[in-house]
Amino acid sequence: MPNKQATMEELVSHIFIMGRLMRDKMHKHIGAGQCTLMEFETLKYVKDAGKPHMHDVAKTFHITPPAATLMIDGLVKAKLLARVLDPNDRRSVRVAITPKGKQLLERGLTKKVKEMKKTFGVLTSSERAQFIAIIRKIIKNNS
Repeated sequence: MPNKQATMEELVSHIFIMGRLMRDKMHKHIGAGQCTLMEFETLKYVKDAGKPHMHDVAKTFHITPPAATLMIDGLVKAKLLARVLDPNDRRSVRVAITPKGKQLLERGLTKKVKEMKKTFGVLTSSERAQFIAIIRKIIKNNS
């Protein structure tokens, strides 16, 4: 079978389908009923970043500041995140993960890794490394 060149339309379609697949799989496994994949990734980002500002969340996830605020409001209401004053600038608010948020994140990460092993298990180690390199390149070029 000849090596067919992928068209941009085909690439866009496959990325869309892959995104839907990932959202569906993750929602069923990591926080079903507790948080969306976006909220889960936000918890992970906040934990790893160590009390980022709201605008950092917006920038990281390529969403508007009002959208970040709305999402953070929901996570604060669910007691997964907390707003904390910046000790260096009392006018500035940061977000921190709560013990409840850490617990949900830990359970979710275990489930996420297990599910992703099933999904990406069809790839060889070399293919996974290449896939990650491609994704990093795209993200870096668009950040």
